[in-house]
Amino acid sequence: MRIIISCILSLVLLTSTAMAESINGRLGLTGKLGFTVPLKDLEVGGAEIGEHETGFAGGGGLIYGLGDNFALELDVTHAPATDIKINKSKVAEQQTTDISVGLQYRLMPEHRLVPYVGAGADFIKGDITNSDIDWTYGGHASLGADYFITKSIVATVDFRFVAGSKSDILLNGSTIGRYDPMSFIGTFGVRLFLPKTW
Repeated sequence: MRIIISCILSLVLLTSTAMAESINGRLGLTGKLGFTVPLKDLEVGGAEIGEHETGFAGGGGLIYGLGDNFALELDVTHAPATDIKINKSKVAEQQTTDISVGLQYRLMPEHRLVPYVGAGADFIKGDITNSDIDWTYGGHASLGADYFITKSIVATVDFRFVAGSKSDILLNGSTIGRYDPMSFIGTFGVRLFLPKTW
C-alpha cells in the first residue's frame, strides 16, 4: 500500500511540472472571446443619458517572454455591437476597438497554472450608429492566468479594467456628445507559443 501511494504521489508531482516551461524568448499568439461591460453612460448635452448594455468582445494579440517572470503583450479587443438604450429602449449600437500594449508580471512560471498581473497603455476608437467617436487614450490594469495544457498550447483567462480620457462623439463633423471609455473586459482564450527564438 505504501508503495502504491508513493507511486501515485510521484506521478502527480511529475505531471504537475512536466508541462511547465519558461516563455523566456518565446513568442505567443493569442485568440480570445468574452464580454465588455461599459462603466460610463454616453454624455449628451452635458448629461449621461445613453445607457450601455454588456456586449460581446473578441480579439487576439501577441505575447513575448522577457525572462521567466515578465512578458510584453500587444492586444486588440473588438466589441462589435454594444447596445445603447434610453429609457430601456434600444436607440443605437456602439462599436469599439481597443489596441493595448502592456507588461505582465507572471507568478509561479514553473507551474502549469501561471497567474499574472499586468498594466499598459490603451488606444481606443469607436463609432455609434450614424456617428463617429474620436480616438481616446488611457490605460488598463489586468489580472489573469495561463494554464499550460502542453508546453506550447495554453488556455488563458484575462480580466481588465480600462480607463481613459473622454473623447468627442461626432455627427457630420459636429460634436454631439462625449464618450468615456471606462469599462471592464473579461475574456477566455488560447495561446500558442512558438519555439524559442534565440
